Amino acid sequence: MKKFIFLISMALFAISAHAQLVVTNEGKTGVVMTTPKPQADLSVGSTDSYDYLNYSFGIWTKNYGNKSFNIGVKGYANTSDSYGRTFGVQGIGGAGEQGYNYGVLGGIGSKKNGAGIFGTVYNHTGVPLDGQYAGYFDGDTYVDGTLTVETVVTPSDIRLKENVRSISEVSSESGTLENVLNMNVISYNYKDRSVLKKAKSDTTSTVIVSQLEKKKISTPIHYGLSAQELQKIYPNLVVKGQDGYLGVNYVELVPILIRSIQELKAELDEVKSKDTEVKRARAASFEEDEDINLKDATSIPAMATLAQNTPNPFSERTTIRFTLPENAQNAFIYIFDMSGKMQKQIPVDSSMESVIIEGYELRAGMYIYSLVIGGKEIQTRRMILSK
Repeated sequence: MKKFIFLISMALFAISAHAQLVVTNEGKTGVVMTTPKPQADLSVGSTDSYDYLNYSFGIWTKNYGNKSFNIGVKGYANTSDSYGRTFGVQGIGGAGEQGYNYGVLGGIGSKKNGAGIFGTVYNHTGVPLDGQYAGYFDGDTYVDGTLTVETVVTPSDIRLKENVRSISEVSSESGTLENVLNMNVISYNYKDRSVLKKAKSDTTSTVIVSQLEKKKISTPIHYGLSAQELQKIYPNLVVKGQDGYLGVNYVELVPILIRSIQELKAELDEVKSKDTEVKRARAASFEEDEDINLKDATSIPAMATLAQNTPNPFSERTTIRFTLPENAQNAFIYIFDMSGKMQKQIPVDSSMESVIIEGYELRAGMYIYSLVIGGKEIQTRRMILSK
C-alpha cells in the first residue's frame, strides 16, 4: 500500500512538472528520464553516464548553469522532542563481500578539487579546497577510539607563519632542558566514559541506535603527561575540549624535545671544554707548586686510589676517601672549579683514610678533585655542591 501511494505521488509530481514517469516490463521505474537505468529499481533525474552497480534508488542531477548548487541527496532531520535523535543521513552497510561493506560511500567523480566526504560545523554550502581528499573536515574533529594513520603532517611552511622567534628567546629563564626534566611521565588507563542514554519513547531506530553506541571496554596501558601538570610549564600545549576535559598537543612537544637536546649538547660541549682547561690549569699549578718534589715523579705508587665523594651531590659536607701506600710522599688532594682555578689544596699521607669538605667553604656548583702524588695525577673525580 505504501509503495502504491509513493508511486502515485511521484506520478502526480511528474505530471505537474511536465516530466515523464516510465515503468518497464521488468518493473524498473524512471522519473524525469526517457529510459530508466537498468541497474536501478527506481531512477530519478537525467544522466548520460553508465553505472554497472545495482541499486534500489538512484538520483541524478544535471545542470549546466553557472555557480549552481546541484545536490544528489540532501537529508535534513528535526524534532520537537528534546530527547529525540536526528540524523541528516544514516547508512549501515549490509553483509556483502568481506571488507566491502560501507555505511556511507563518497567519492569524487572528476579531476577537480574536492572531497569524497566533507564534514563541517557551520559552512553548510562547503568551502573551496586546494586539492583532492578522500575526507575533509572543516572544524574540530573528535575520534573516540584508535586513529591509525601512516603519516601525520602538520602545516609548517614558513610562508604561513608570522611573529617567528627562536624558542630560546621565548622560553623561561630555567631553559627548555630543565622544563623537560620537570615533566612527569606517567602510565595510566583510561576510564570508561561510554554512557548509554535510553530514549524516552520507543522508535523504529532504537535497536540500530543502541548498536551504534555499544563499545568494547578495554583498559590498555598508556604513557603520557598530565595535562594539569604540563599546563604549569607550557600552557599553550594544553587545550580544553568542548566536553570540558583537557588535552595535550603532543605534536608540538617534539620541537621542545629537540631544543632540550640542543641545550644538553651545548652543556656537554662546555663541560668538555672546561675539562681541557682544568687539566691545563692543574698541570700549571703542579709545576708552580714548590712543595711538590718532582724528583719522585717517576715512582707513582700503584696502591694509591681515590674514591667518589659521599654524598654526591652534597649541601652541608661530603667525605673524600682514598688509600696511600706507606712510601707515598708529597701527596695532595686538589679541588678545582670548572674554570680551572684551584679552590683547595689538602696535604694527605698514608696514615689518613679520608678528608671532609664543608659545604660553606665553597660556592654551589660542579668541582673536580684529584689525588696527586709526587707531581703525578693518580685519579680525578667530580663532585657537585648544591645549596
